[in-house]
Amino acid sequence: MDMSALYQRRTAEFLKEIRPYAHYAFQGASMAAIVFFLLFSIAYRLFLQWVTPEFPWQPLCAAVLFLALASGRVRTYLQEADTLFLLPQERGMSIYLQTAMRRALLFQLAVTIAAWLLVWPLYGRMTQADGIVFVVLLAVLLLLKWALLNGKWTELQLQEPGTRRGFILLRWLFAALASYALMALKLPYGILTAGAGAILYLAVLRLPHKYTVHWTLLIEMERRHKASIYRLLNWFVDVPQVQGKARSIPLPGLLRRMIPFRQRSSYHYLYTLVWLRSELLGITVRLAVVGIILIVWIQNDWAAAIVYALFGLFAALQLSDLKRYYREHIWHRIYPIPEGMLKHSTGAVRFRIHLAILLLMAVPLCFSLPNPLWAAGLLLLGVAVSWLYHRFR
Repeated sequence: MDMSALYQRRTAEFLKEIRPYAHYAFQGASMAAIVFFLLFSIAYRLFLQWVTPEFPWQPLCAAVLFLALASGRVRTYLQEADTLFLLPQERGMSIYLQTAMRRALLFQLAVTIAAWLLVWPLYGRMTQADGIVFVVLLAVLLLLKWALLNGKWTELQLQEPGTRRGFILLRWLFAALASYALMALKLPYGILTAGAGAILYLAVLRLPHKYTVHWTLLIEMERRHKASIYRLLNWFVDVPQVQGKARSIPLPGLLRRMIPFRQRSSYHYLYTLVWLRSELLGITVRLAVVGIILIVWIQNDWAAAIVYALFGLFAALQLSDLKRYYREHIWHRIYPIPEGMLKHSTGAVRFRIHLAILLLMAVPLCFSLPNPLWAAGLLLLGVAVSWLYHRFR
């Protein structure tokens, strides 16, 4: 069996599996990511103009590098059935696992390079370093990342859970020490300290007893990795693979009184409960909370208005998913309710929820903009667009 081809095939199958959800997640997050990048670039540029050598910039730079060096995953795509079909080829699994390590190393080296590019403007300004220092420190960081990723892989093969926890702590401590030494000490001493620590760390990795392939742990870690990706995608689109906990949220008394016990309010009641008891509740609430936090944090008038509009748009797009629930249900043809009432009621419920989100985000917007009337005008514009969208979409 070609183990390298098997790994490539499983990678392609996983990407094909998440592609539909990643497409919707990208649509929901792309504009927010662009806005965040622009705002962060402006804030970082202003920070570089303001910062002085008295500012504790060394711990800040070390913290960014520490996150890049200490983190990292190795995707193996191992499955439960592999303990039956691949276990007899355990000695030949080295090719499969080496392919996984190479893929993880390339990705993690890219993350390390990105972290160093982020830190360099501040480091270069504070130390007046030139391009040679940039290249030397980048090479050192890449070697450190290689050592730490080998440490991560060794942890996954250790036999004793207690030993594994100790080596995880050792990896974090070494990453923190190396990051701080490179940023706080003068160049030769920082490199020597980090290099000596790396040699000692790699030597310690050879001491504990290890499995050739720790099947149970690798399969469990792969299951967790896959679940974490689906949970991330579930922030933007309802993912069936995420088995959320069943929620029994009683309809609040105020909402119950607002929905008359009449035939024409049947779908209003149904879809309000659907929103309360599905993943849409968590998605819309998170969007509203993040939008409010960004509006409060941003000091620029135009940026706050753009964030308000974008998060209002994201909330509307997420609420549009409400119409897919019970759309093809057979009971719609049995209920003694006019058929056209379903679309009208679904749009009305979506509009009311969206209106509440727009009102909540408009509260901090009144304090962010110099004139509260501007916030009121933006709110009225958002309400009008929301009514049209949920009425005809």
